Amino acid sequence: MALSTLFIGVSSQATTIYDKDNGDYLKLYGEVGVGGHFRPDYEFSEFFEDKSYIDDSFATIGIKGAMQDVYYRLEVDYERENWKYGSGDMVLAIDKIFIGYHMTKNHAIEFGLTDTALDDYDKFGDFTLDTTVETGEAGDQANTVKYEGQWSYFKAGVSYSYNSESSSGASLGDVINGYFGYFSDIVDVVAGAETRTGSEGESKYGEQTLFTLGVRGYITDELAIGFNAYLENEDIAQSETLTDISQDFDTYTYAFNDYQTLQNKGALISASYTFRPKWELTGSANLEEYEVWDINSAYGVSPDDEYSWGKERTWATLGLNFKPSQSVLMAVEANFGEAAQDAYAYARVYF
Repeated sequence: MALSTLFIGVSSQATTIYDKDNGDYLKLYGEVGVGGHFRPDYEFSEFFEDKSYIDDSFATIGIKGAMQDVYYRLEVDYERENWKYGSGDMVLAIDKIFIGYHMTKNHAIEFGLTDTALDDYDKFGDFTLDTTVETGEAGDQANTVKYEGQWSYFKAGVSYSYNSESSSGASLGDVINGYFGYFSDIVDVVAGAETRTGSEGESKYGEQTLFTLGVRGYITDELAIGFNAYLENEDIAQSETLTDISQDFDTYTYAFNDYQTLQNKGALISASYTFRPKWELTGSANLEEYEVWDINSAYGVSPDDEYSWGKERTWATLGLNFKPSQSVLMAVEANFGEAAQDAYAYARVYF
């Protein structure tokens, strides 16, 4: 949702630096956002610290342009590393830097640091802004080559990323993912898949396969419903061996081994209702299950460390969005049940 709203801002609010008759252009775009997570539950291991409020402020600025059939983008983010294993600091980082080529009007290929093909559609059926069912796909990656194409009502994309990393910098190995979708005025359906080679002992992450399905149905101009689901089989190391200690004892190197396959899955149903031109209600009902939560699994948590929600969790989200203009979004969401937080609030301005 965050990505899709950003791209809406890019397409509608970008400032044109120049736009030539031959199709060449250069545009400046960005986003400023302030908000955060209220009363997050540290037990869910989604945040870097056990606090009653986690800041989620964010800013981005970028340029996008084209020269004949070649297009390019440079995007810089300033964001809070508030996720598990994050530093908690505001960090400046290049989020995208790539060059693409339109082979035809509806077919393009791009290279560089960019979002993998599945990244735009892995949560396609969810209309809420935050605390969605997490699929764990690769996200943005360096050393990526991506193809995307369109045929009438159909779209497809596939990407390959060399030597990928998790958000914390852990090695994932090479990643291939893609999607195939049907888009119309009545219903949109997108199926996706991902696989990775694993870190070969450099981190706890081994091989993986992931399958996703997202559906959006447009009942009326004001009402839409959605469905999203995923199934993931992920190899995770069960042990590690210390192999090296730096001379000043501040760096420890481990070799990870005994990789075992754990299954994760989740699904949700979601809805969006525009009851006024600038006001929108959203909601979702969510189910998620990780094998590591299951005390009855050979590779799950021990009974002494059992999670309060057991081997699966269910929760609901109810949100209210206010859009005073096309380039401004203000949102608040309340969560009920076994959610990782009680509420989320955010204000975003796009330019």
